Amino acid sequence: MASALRRYAYAQARVRARISRLLTRQQLETLAVYPDTESLARELAAAGIDEPVQGVLDAIVRIEAMVSGPPRDVVRAYRARFECENLCVLLRAREAGLAWADVEPLLLRVGRLGPGRAAAELLEAASLADAVARLDPAPFGDALRRQIRAAGAQSRAPERFRLELVAEREAYESIWRAVAALDPADRRSAIGVAGVELDAANLVRALRMRRTYGLGPEEVLAYAIHGGLHLDARLRAVLAHEPIESWPSQLASTPYAAALSAADATPSLEHELRRIRARAALRALRGSPFRLGLLLGYLTLVEVQAADLRRLVEGARLRRPEAWVRAGMVAARER
Repeated sequence: MASALRRYAYAQARVRARISRLLTRQQLETLAVYPDTESLARELAAAGIDEPVQGVLDAIVRIEAMVSGPPRDVVRAYRARFECENLCVLLRAREAGLAWADVEPLLLRVGRLGPGRAAAELLEAASLADAVARLDPAPFGDALRRQIRAAGAQSRAPERFRLELVAEREAYESIWRAVAALDPADRRSAIGVAGVELDAANLVRALRMRRTYGLGPEEVLAYAIHGGLHLDARLRAVLAHEPIESWPSQLASTPYAAALSAADATPSLEHELRRIRARAALRALRGSPFRLGLLLGYLTLVEVQAADLRRLVEGARLRRPEAWVRAGMVAARER
């Protein structure tokens, strides 16, 4: 315990202070009344809030600087999900033949595939296979090249959506590998947050693979993320093989059954799962202050707030009713 106190004393004090700056439910609901993006942007700027996703990345950088060793590896792995988003943007842009000037503003400022020469060179590739050949071995290059070779062995061209599925899987499994390397107490603390993150990703991905891409059970299982708190191999097989309508009853022993019952499409499921992720984060905040779970819980709350802010901006841009905006927010911090 003494070593944990030394390791996290500074970090937990800083994180507690950061949590107190997150917007409360009342503040978010007040922002929901603004009728246009200009007035909303002014209010967000006055609150010190710029671009929501960049705020998440900035939080990861701050937390990464507070820890070292295996805990830092976990925080660094959290960042890989956003590097994956950049990769997916570039692969889609390459497939669509978009110009760099149109793509650069869409990239997040994270990793080698953020705005810069490496990303521009990827966009210049002659084909998807050539683009993948230009990637660094980690975190995505080796895995995507295996996917390219598998497609070639079946005499078919690589499909962009399959490359994205592999990259996403690698990003999440890197978190799980990093969590596995923690000491036992830190691992227990981290699993309560990171395990729910992986579960949520598996649920959304399984729904997308079956409904959007029409993949069969074996492929859904092949692309599933290995790891998670509640969704073990047996339940991942349920997601691959069983009718989607049966998921709530099949997963009745998990916290996700109600979310699956309430959700009628992928966006609504993502919203319901954000609520569950927020509850897992709040539980971590009530646990030992000298464990990694506290820091990961904070990062989850920042992500949930970013989604709420995107809902606010979308509502103002589309001039949606205030009730529509509020219905799509989680507002994890009550006060």
